[in-house]
Amino acid sequence: MGQRFNNRVELKGGEIILFNRDGAKKPIWHMRIHIRGMHDLDGRKFSHIQETTGELDLDEAKRIALDRYDQLKLRTRNKQPAKSIAFAAYYERWWGKRVGELEAAWKNKGRTGKCARITWYEKQSQRYWLPYFGKHSFEDMTQALVNGYWQWRMAYWANRDTKERKRFGNHALTPSKKTLDMEQSALREVFKWAVAEQLTTFQPVIEHPYTRKGIAAKRRPSLDADELKTLHTYMDKWVRGEGKNDKLPKARVNSRHLYQRQLLRLYLQWIEGTGMRTGEVLLLKHADIKSERTELYEQQVLKISVSSQTKTGARTVISNPSVVSTYAELCELTGHTSADDWLFCDQKGKQAKGFFKTLPQMLKEAGVATDAHGDKRTAYSFRHVYAEGRFAAIGFNPIALDLIATNMGTGRQSLENHYIRRGIITDPDALIAERSLGKTGKGQKGGRSERERGNDEKRKREERGQH
Repeated sequence: MGQRFNNRVELKGGEIILFNRDGAKKPIWHMRIHIRGMHDLDGRKFSHIQETTGELDLDEAKRIALDRYDQLKLRTRNKQPAKSIAFAAYYERWWGKRVGELEAAWKNKGRTGKCARITWYEKQSQRYWLPYFGKHSFEDMTQALVNGYWQWRMAYWANRDTKERKRFGNHALTPSKKTLDMEQSALREVFKWAVAEQLTTFQPVIEHPYTRKGIAAKRRPSLDADELKTLHTYMDKWVRGEGKNDKLPKARVNSRHLYQRQLLRLYLQWIEGTGMRTGEVLLLKHADIKSERTELYEQQVLKISVSSQTKTGARTVISNPSVVSTYAELCELTGHTSADDWLFCDQKGKQAKGFFKTLPQMLKEAGVATDAHGDKRTAYSFRHVYAEGRFAAIGFNPIALDLIATNMGTGRQSLENHYIRRGIITDPDALIAERSLGKTGKGQKGGRSERERGNDEKRKREERGQH
């Protein structure tokens, strides 16, 4: 038996039917619209939609019904889903496709475990994108709504309560340009896919504030020689339980705390002496470490195999000589030295996950938590210390760029853009040189190369040994 329509009013030759519901407290007009070819998000066809106009006045109800009819007609002609669909539903469909692509790329690189990029997407979408955009349909979205996301995002953590900020201690009160760049790229991809799939015609301009203002990406803050001296002097006391806060009435420093402090100190020394990424260091096992003596200077160094599961895949890192003693201290501290044991681990041998709460507090106590511009220092700052130290030692030239970039697993352009502070390489002789820097530049004084001078030193040592 067909549906009965009280007070039935037909428009568009019966394709629109206005009616009142049986038993309703108010005679609100509802509409039933039929357009051939309507379909849902999954492509399933249906004959009609039925919605309320929200109006008691018949003329106003007719206007709303005709507007809705024209809207549905246009969507059907453009092969778009007839029913309004929230951003959350679109995102779910897009993510089902994207996650498959990311997993395939991850496996093609020979990596196992969960893809780090997938984890990033899941965290960002659940915390930021879906809470902000999720309930909005593309039909209702405006450019103003999209622009408002960046204001909401920039103030997100400032508007959280103290409890939540402590719970997620690794958050940045103000997101970095790099983070916003990544979010901008991801959101552009989502909206672009929806248009390509003919799910919507709305494609907003997606630009975060740094982009619109032309602000370049910030370099992470490094530490100069005086700051490093201050830090290491403080850490020497801190690892013994003699830190600034250790004598407070409520301070309770036990053996587990002291172990973690010593592990953190060695962790920073390791990054400072190798230039490795924090994630690369935490994935190291003893099987990845080999000791060898350099040919030219005959110095003991570590040859470190970086896991293929890391950001840029497998590579070999040659450490500074200082890391040899750091490694010996690490073995003595942990006592877990089998080939398959984690290099950085807790007292039971479980892999260390980072020092996201301990490190900021220690840097604050040491007085080096931020640089002169107020930017917070992190473990990554010590990767910058390594790069700057290497350039200061061997010179700022194309060969040095290649050597250091390769050892750090990055590119020359990235090294210049993100790791080297302008002005850290000072060479008055180079500034006034009349000949090519390739002959008289830093690290090649007197027209003789680093290797030539090294060979001279090696020959002298051999001659002394013969006598």
